[in-house]
Amino acid sequence: MLTSDTMLQVVPTRPAPSQSPPRYSQLDQVVRRGFGRTLGWIDGSTAEILAFPADEPMRDWDLRAELCREVARRGRPEFLDDEDPFLTLALPLPAPDGETLVAVGTFVGRRVTLREDLTQAASLLGLDPQTAALWAARQTPCPPEVLERLARLVHAQIGSQTRIGELEREAASLSANLAGTYEEISLLYRLTQNLRISQRDEDLGRVALEWLGEVVPAAGLAMYLTSLRAPGAELLAHNVRTHPVLVTHGACPLDVDQFDQLVRLLGPTAVSQPLVVNHAGAGRPGWSLPQVRQGILVALSEGDNLFGWLAALNHSGGGEFGTIEANLLSSVAAILGIHSGNIELYRQQAELLTGVVRALTSAIDAKDPYTCGHSDRVARVAVRLAEDLGVAGEPMNTIYLAGLLHDIGKIGVEDEVLRKPGKLTDAEYEHIQRHPEIGHKILRDLGKLDGVLPVVLHHHEAWDGRGYPRGLQCDEIPLAARIVAVADSFDAMGSDRPYRKGMPGEKIDGIFRGGAGRQWDPEVIEAFFRARADIDEIARDEPDDVLAGIAQYSR
Repeated sequence: MLTSDTMLQVVPTRPAPSQSPPRYSQLDQVVRRGFGRTLGWIDGSTAEILAFPADEPMRDWDLRAELCREVARRGRPEFLDDEDPFLTLALPLPAPDGETLVAVGTFVGRRVTLREDLTQAASLLGLDPQTAALWAARQTPCPPEVLERLARLVHAQIGSQTRIGELEREAASLSANLAGTYEEISLLYRLTQNLRISQRDEDLGRVALEWLGEVVPAAGLAMYLTSLRAPGAELLAHNVRTHPVLVTHGACPLDVDQFDQLVRLLGPTAVSQPLVVNHAGAGRPGWSLPQVRQGILVALSEGDNLFGWLAALNHSGGGEFGTIEANLLSSVAAILGIHSGNIELYRQQAELLTGVVRALTSAIDAKDPYTCGHSDRVARVAVRLAEDLGVAGEPMNTIYLAGLLHDIGKIGVEDEVLRKPGKLTDAEYEHIQRHPEIGHKILRDLGKLDGVLPVVLHHHEAWDGRGYPRGLQCDEIPLAARIVAVADSFDAMGSDRPYRKGMPGEKIDGIFRGGAGRQWDPEVIEAFFRARADIDEIARDEPDDVLAGIAQYSR
């Protein structure tokens, strides 16, 4: 962390009026989307203060601007200050003109109330204590580790966009050099337009090979993707390749094992730049792949991460490959490498979410071992009910995760109440009724779980308005909460508890029929009976693979 011994109080500097957009404007859009707010900007070369938002508290930005020059030199996000609860983040970013700009801002690392005395922290940072307290109480807290991870993701995203911009400029230069070969430039453009984080790298690779086949004089084209994890390694979230994958177009003369052999022969030389092998190279002594007469091999990489290889094999006209074909494959490989890198970043985010959900569900089971597996069964029954009701897409993902986490608030319920074998007293019942609100408080700062919050809070509401905690009724209750309520009630009634055996199916059916339109949404109850056979099978199964379920429904 960068520090300074002297703190002064100055008014934030704002940019002078200009007829042209400031050079940080494009970066500012990405930063605002990433952090949900506007940050200030400092020139990383000159320490010139470019702009600050109006609601930024007064700071000694002149002094910190000098520290930002060192942050720009290091090229990674850093905290300039960490005075609880205040955090000052500096994020170096490449500007369109080749210089480095630094986005800076003050954040609050934890929740602050107006009654809290922040005099010491404010004075250490050169802030007016009253202004600092009012400002801090209005902010959404962001813990340091979350803020640091977010800064790295924004830094990586802008780095990827910068690299794509470089590729687009390279494509423009190639267009001029090739004097009219529009098809080649069109290929690069079409690829950048087809970049989708949800699209697998194999899928984009197939499209790239097909389009390359239109402009590169090669008998065969191939994309070889390396394994990203050893076979048998535990997967927390989205599936990862555990074996190499070969995608081909045209007459590719190599299978997976032979392409692996080609990589062992040429890969060490082709890691840093495209490698062209023509008759002289392919015919040299020791060449063990006689079916390859000419070839181009290019690495699919992003930064230090190697994801695979792109190859053109055997010139279709009997000639030789040259720098034009090599440069084109290199540009396509760079786009594919960036795409694979973005997929990996997205997968890491999914792993983080999966780890959080996994830890929370484990905490629920550890709190009340008699209901172990309850959350998993509720999640699967809720999904089956939602399918019958026509729910699909993102709402289905929300319902699954909400089923897993609906009882997370029981972590805050006292053990003697939660596990009591006899009838609860009024005070104990009132205490246990607090678990939806406790669960809502536990999850409300996890942005990826925003859709789950209404279900956690309202899964004990009743159709006739006599539920808790808000007494909502009918359609005031979110549909997902109504679905999870039926799934939760079914598993609760059918499961053995320390103080009673699970109810038989006939009794559960009678209770549901009698409670339709009073306790539960009648349409959800109808869906329950339509899906009764599948739901019984879910109830008989051993606990499902929760990790696989989270991976499926957290995309």
